[in-house]
Amino acid sequence: MISKLRFMTLLKSLLLAFCVVGAYKTLAQQHPVADLNVLWTPEPTVIDGKRVAYYELRIVSQVRDSLALKALKVINSSDHSVVASFNEEDLKHRFHNEDADGKEKKGVLNPDASGVIYLEIVLPQTDGGVHLLHQLDVVAVDGQPKGTYTLQGGKIQRSKTSPVVLGMPLRGGPWVAIYEPSWERGHRRVMFTTDGEQHIPGRFAIDFIMPDQQGHFSNGNSDSTRNWYGYSAPVLAASDGVVVATRIDFMESLTLSAHPDYPSSRATGNYIAIAIDNNRVVFYEHLKPGSITVKSGQRVRKGDVIAAIGFTGQTTGPHLHFHVADRNSPLGAEGVPFVIDTFSLLGAYTDPAGLGEQPWTPSENKKVVKEHPGPNTVIMFQP
Repeated sequence: MISKLRFMTLLKSLLLAFCVVGAYKTLAQQHPVADLNVLWTPEPTVIDGKRVAYYELRIVSQVRDSLALKALKVINSSDHSVVASFNEEDLKHRFHNEDADGKEKKGVLNPDASGVIYLEIVLPQTDGGVHLLHQLDVVAVDGQPKGTYTLQGGKIQRSKTSPVVLGMPLRGGPWVAIYEPSWERGHRRVMFTTDGEQHIPGRFAIDFIMPDQQGHFSNGNSDSTRNWYGYSAPVLAASDGVVVATRIDFMESLTLSAHPDYPSSRATGNYIAIAIDNNRVVFYEHLKPGSITVKSGQRVRKGDVIAAIGFTGQTTGPHLHFHVADRNSPLGAEGVPFVIDTFSLLGAYTDPAGLGEQPWTPSENKKVVKEHPGPNTVIMFQP
């Protein structure tokens, strides 16, 4: 039998332990191990019939310890339902440490550092607004206190918005709409810093390349710029608007192998920027030397021929880079969603490794209205 003295001593020890744990949890709640915030408040678009949002969740460490990302829930703050969930393996492929200096471990936030989780979420078919909250489980892996922490933050409240509706930027086809949100160096995940601010101008960018029926991008020697099927194809104004910028000083190499290795500051090559309604700017990049037919201040109409596809700037082959942004800056702006008023869906590359090398997978010829072309889909533009 435990003596009264021993019992009282044990009781005091337990009470002290509970107090310490309680104080510890309170301290952790008052001073979270990391903060969550959203880089850009998302605007929904429609891809493959689904209402989706592309955005980035930043996690900023508040401790001198590595934090392993274990699970993320995206919650509808209107009804508390789970909109999307990601496990540890998912997060390894979606997370990127900022300023890692080569010391990056997949899915682990470095001490006293920040990182970004790239998210593409299928939204509920509701009123069109976006009302989200994020719940992230992390584990402190090195220092003290060790343990699992649940962080909440990155609240998103956006009323109903509609993406910009554009006409066709090119004629006919087929055209491959080349992009993939998961590509580590794809437009979706390339962040630029200008004037101390970070932006993702290519969040919804598409590279349009013309293939033949076998999926090849060129006829004969693929090193020859002029052998590419889409080379010199007319580029069209996708909307009424006013030209706010052009660049025309890039020359073109006759072969891909002789193409200069341009820095990101010269990535656009020859380009046109056209301001349209709703304070949006449409960018057309990598244009052919001497093909630009417009100048700053000129008003254009939807369907006007404004240039031709070329091979200028930071590119690996002739194509049209096409995106919409919230300001007139190729790199210092946020990429915003857009939809094409109508196009025909012919098929898709189910394996991106086959781009330019293998036939795409055909589908039933389907007319699509007011959607953003899906990743690596093959489409046809028709009046």
